Amino acid sequence: MQKKTFIFVILVFVVLGFGARIKIPTFDKENSVHAIYSYEDADKIEITVVFWDEDHPKPFTDFIYDLYRFFKWGRFYDIETFFIFEDHVEFKDDFCDSRSYFQTENLHNKAQVPIESFETEDGQIVIYVSTWNHMFSNKPLQNIEYASFDLGNLKGTRQDAEKIYSWRSGLRLKATFFLSLIMAVLAMLTIIFKKKNKSAVILKALTTSCAIVIAFLNASGKEWLVFFGLLFGLLGDIFLEKPEGFLRGMIAFLLGHLFYSLAFVSEFSFPAFHFVLIVFGSLLFLYFVVLHKHLGEMRLPIFVYVLVIGWMFCTTFSVLNEQIYFLRVLLPLAGGLFVFSDFCLAVDKYVREIPARDAIVLASYFVSQWIISLSTIF
Repeated sequence: MQKKTFIFVILVFVVLGFGARIKIPTFDKENSVHAIYSYEDADKIEITVVFWDEDHPKPFTDFIYDLYRFFKWGRFYDIETFFIFEDHVEFKDDFCDSRSYFQTENLHNKAQVPIESFETEDGQIVIYVSTWNHMFSNKPLQNIEYASFDLGNLKGTRQDAEKIYSWRSGLRLKATFFLSLIMAVLAMLTIIFKKKNKSAVILKALTTSCAIVIAFLNASGKEWLVFFGLLFGLLGDIFLEKPEGFLRGMIAFLLGHLFYSLAFVSEFSFPAFHFVLIVFGSLLFLYFVVLHKHLGEMRLPIFVYVLVIGWMFCTTFSVLNEQIYFLRVLLPLAGGLFVFSDFCLAVDKYVREIPARDAIVLASYFVSQWIISLSTIF
């Protein structure tokens, strides 16, 4: 493009503040805009929009579709890109003048739409999200309320966004993906050899170490609290392998739960009171009805531990107020699995032997730690 065109583009975008405003139906807030990247090229502006997800109108199809997308593109996030030129906007395969937001045919279209065909607001052209899989259009759907998203300060190309959100494109997420696979294999080996070989403690420590490395690769800011919580979990794993180390192991896990609680509260918020009431009510009922009379001198230490792990479990529900909806299911699941694992361990040690204890306790514990480590990604 000639030099004068380049100057025109810069003037339009910098001096006049011209850009793109993305509008998506408010009822699709679960899959709304997560981030918008822009990149100024010689003759065009590249706009890349990252959505939290894309949900197929049919739930079962959506489940299959999510798996397909995860392995094909390496992500659950949806990423779409278009290009703004001097006189038109180019959509390479993501344009659709849909009749319904939930239509499933004729979705991916190529189009070059003249600039004057777009609505403008505050000096920005308006790009409407017209379908559930985030095709774009210059026209709104009828009788639909929209939420608006403007360009922020994120600079980068489609490739830059893929490196952040796709394990196929980004080294950090690729390492996280393969560490997760390694952790799953080590967890199964730990469960298989736990009773047969005392050296299985090494496998157990290696399994937890995978979660620690995942957190190390992805943590930033307050998420480092999760990393330190996992470190104390590793210490607890080692201490619990010897009968005389039970109290030290419990203290190590207690400190880990405190770090998790601080991480979740500082990253999200305090949990709603009804969750606190339900969690503590349930745990105290189990403590006094099932455990209390069997604990002897360990009554006070375990009671304190119940309060701390109960608070950790409560703080996992603080994510329900966030738009990070992957975690709205996964994080409370992780807290519940940790409580379940520790309760089974206590029942087996103080009340009566639980059949297949190692499989039940370790499987729920490893899944919990894995999910908690993954919380540093989102």
